[in-house]
Amino acid sequence: MRRNTRVLLKYALVGGFVLLFLVLIVRSFNVVDRQNLLDESPAEPLAQHRKQGSFFNGPKKNVHKRRIDWHDYKLIEAERSRSGVGEHGKPGHLEKKDEEMQDKLFKKNGFNAVLSDLISLNRSLPDIRHPGCKKKKYLSELPTVSVVVPFYNEHWSTLLRTASSVLLRSPPELISEIILVDDCSTKEFLKDQLDRYVAENMPKVKVIHLPERSGLITARLAGAKAATADVLIFLDSHTEANVNWLPPLLEPIAEDYRTCVCPFIDVVAWDTFEYRAQDEGARGAFDWKFYYKRLPLLPKDLANPTEPFESPIMAGGLFAISSKFFWELGGYDEG
Repeated sequence: MRRNTRVLLKYALVGGFVLLFLVLIVRSFNVVDRQNLLDESPAEPLAQHRKQGSFFNGPKKNVHKRRIDWHDYKLIEAERSRSGVGEHGKPGHLEKKDEEMQDKLFKKNGFNAVLSDLISLNRSLPDIRHPGCKKKKYLSELPTVSVVVPFYNEHWSTLLRTASSVLLRSPPELISEIILVDDCSTKEFLKDQLDRYVAENMPKVKVIHLPERSGLITARLAGAKAATADVLIFLDSHTEANVNWLPPLLEPIAEDYRTCVCPFIDVVAWDTFEYRAQDEGARGAFDWKFYYKRLPLLPKDLANPTEPFESPIMAGGLFAISSKFFWELGGYDEG
């Protein structure tokens, strides 16, 4: 009995010393942290875009939830009568004499650049949307947009077709600017020639040239910092916007600025530039090896195919986010 008592006392003393030691350690860390906070100068606020998200910070919008038809029917009708290489998203083909040049440019671009040059910058595309989308109306008050397009050594016609399709198929009052961010390309035509072309032909397009190769995220950040609109839309440099693409991206953000919205991403064939519909969408997720996986839609989403659906993961290549929320999150990590 006496031996058991001594053992208990010994463990109690050891436990007391350990507890006291831990308390002293924690207190010392608190003192150091407090001293560090006193020594540090005040942190600079995060760089914001110039408008500071005025759509979301001003008087409440869409109080009456009025919806309008944003379709440009005049453009839709005009595009029906277009003809030529690649029009209506149909596959194009080269003549035998152009195949050698095709092989040469393919090594530089990874797609049929010769054929791209034969296709109009504002070519018509097939309306592949769900039939219900063609009848949908969207909120009458929508935020303005800055479209950010980073690029490195992009081919001339695919880059300009990206900008042209956005300008052509967007309500002009919603597009504040398209910002092309050159990640220090080495192709000469992407320097002064590009600057002159957009200045003369695309007044809403701006070009930013980074002084050194910095990577995709730094290029996107440069565009976001230069943006002036309420919403940022990030696009790749060889994309084409389709019919009435913009209002469906903006409405969920207009209702809640902390919403990020991804479009359906269709396919432009690398060899023929045929425009192909992909599918009616899928949710994104990671598997246990952190590979991106597409999951089937939930029953409630399948029952409402023209409505946006929630997804735990989004593809980061093309998406819309309010400038306010983007900077609240701290923007991209600068590395």
